[in-house]
Amino acid sequence: MPHSDYGRVGFVLGSGGLAECLPQSVQVGRVLKAGIKPDYINGESGGGLVGLDLEKAFAILKNYFYSPWTIYDLNPEIEAIIDKVLRGIPKSPFHKHESWRDLWRDFETQSYNAKQVVSLVFRILHSIPTLPGDIKPSPQDFSPLWQELTKELRDSGLVRVKNIFDPAPLAKTLSKVLDLKKIMEQDAAFHILVCSGAEEHIFSTGKILPAEYLPRMRVPLHEIASEEQLLSAVMASSAVRPYFPPVNINGTYYWDVGGVNPLPVQYAIDAGCDTIFVFVKNYWNFESNLEASIAESFIEEGDKKTRKIFIDTHEKIFLRKEENIKIHFIYPQTLHPDLELLWVSPEAIEHTLKIETEATDKWLKDNLNIDVKD
Repeated sequence: MPHSDYGRVGFVLGSGGLAECLPQSVQVGRVLKAGIKPDYINGESGGGLVGLDLEKAFAILKNYFYSPWTIYDLNPEIEAIIDKVLRGIPKSPFHKHESWRDLWRDFETQSYNAKQVVSLVFRILHSIPTLPGDIKPSPQDFSPLWQELTKELRDSGLVRVKNIFDPAPLAKTLSKVLDLKKIMEQDAAFHILVCSGAEEHIFSTGKILPAEYLPRMRVPLHEIASEEQLLSAVMASSAVRPYFPPVNINGTYYWDVGGVNPLPVQYAIDAGCDTIFVFVKNYWNFESNLEASIAESFIEEGDKKTRKIFIDTHEKIFLRKEENIKIHFIYPQTLHPDLELLWVSPEAIEHTLKIETEATDKWLKDNLNIDVKD
């Protein structure tokens, strides 16, 4: 039902893992408190999780996702390899033995393992090029070292592993705490954005869009047929490679689309929304972290490319002024240091609730002249 002051209202919920969907859940809650409810919702990645239950999103994140292990397990393939390695490590020869024979067997095993480790170290050292100090090594000089490391990875089985984490705990919790049937039957159209290959896809539940808007949708639109498929679509939207595995839906694999389209506002425009509230990561404020770890550096490099897409998309959106659409951006405040892609502490939760509530209430007052009452 279109809002009397804002017409058909759309919520756009962007990506960014817990670091973005926790602030987003608070912001959305305050906008709902202001009496503004969406007719159309689109969400990707963490935004897809928030979009499942806008009113309870913050409480669910706070009560059920307070630890990384409530979201994911280690990939079983990696666990099996680690278990195999640990089983190969002998007991200390200094523990109590039943006989001298047992003690000698421990020393023999320790000696064998020590030789294996020393052998690997020497092979790696001999693989490193020895060049005069005034000559810079070329990539070809390191090929023996790379071959040696690749062989060790292949022998251990790690080279075949396709993803690091198993998101089974997340899926199990969502199916337990959410009323998936209610979500399927809701009036608001809910679009979950995913990626397959180089193409974006939308999985749709809730109220079907008016017929006149369907031809404007620019990507394949799949109507969700079951609660199981709804959960699969949300899990696919959050499947950031290589951390999480792609999700198979009806024979096709789908995964996170956040790096491809960090600002999916055009879908809300195509859905005929008159007023659009956009809750996305603030790519305008981007700073390099020179102290970043290897994993953090990979994420930062991805964010650089995504930022360029974000800026280009932002410009294109505002070229469509003739459509007389109001678009409001609500960005997160400075994130708590414990608020990361896959981790959030109790301190970060309380900090985020406080600052995002204050900032969103101020934004509503300054921009829409609305005083939010709890």
